[in-house]
Amino acid sequence: MSATTNYLDNKLVDWFLRGQTLTPPATVYVGLIRATKGYSNTVRSTPVSVGDTVIPATPNGHIYRCTTSGTTGSSEPTWPTSNNGTVTDGTAVWTEQYADLKAASANVTEVSGGAYARVSVSSALAQWAGTQGQGTTTASSGSSGTTSNNNSVTFPAPSGANWGVIFGFMIFDASTAGNGLIFAPLTTPKTVNNNDPAPSFAAGALTWQIDN
Repeated sequence: MSATTNYLDNKLVDWFLRGQTLTPPATVYVGLIRATKGYSNTVRSTPVSVGDTVIPATPNGHIYRCTTSGTTGSSEPTWPTSNNGTVTDGTAVWTEQYADLKAASANVTEVSGGAYARVSVSSALAQWAGTQGQGTTTASSGSSGTTSNNNSVTFPAPSGANWGVIFGFMIFDASTAGNGLIFAPLTTPKTVNNNDPAPSFAAGALTWQIDN
């Protein structure tokens, strides 16, 4: 489900085909997307409200937002894996969140509180791998369409509040607010609680493929 956002798509089209100037940010900022209600099996037979988000007990690379409030069923529904697919769960309805992520909309919940902050990474050959392979620092010359972080990306240690279940990451052009550029789910979602060690992506762990 990794992709560029609508904002970045529009910038690229205008630059490449429509003669507009494209000025990339000197620094990008890695943020974390969370599921506000965590894993779906923990909210069985439970009232949920519009805007709540969950991931399945067995993660499938997708996150779902409650679009009709109600009470969930006693067992998990069969989760759709199509973009923007919907499923009824008891009297509630969930919608797969691709459209929200693609729009980098307010419906996408970033971690907040607990000393959380986005992590800055400069836009440079030394920081992001070329398409020819992980860890490379020269101009892209490969065929994979894939880049990854050349150095570890470490967040502040959680302090004062739980961060919750982390579904994925989004790269922004500002340390707060700003525009979302790229998003992707984690291979394995991670629960981050107060006083846990500082969450970190090892070098090569943040991968994104431009031709997905």
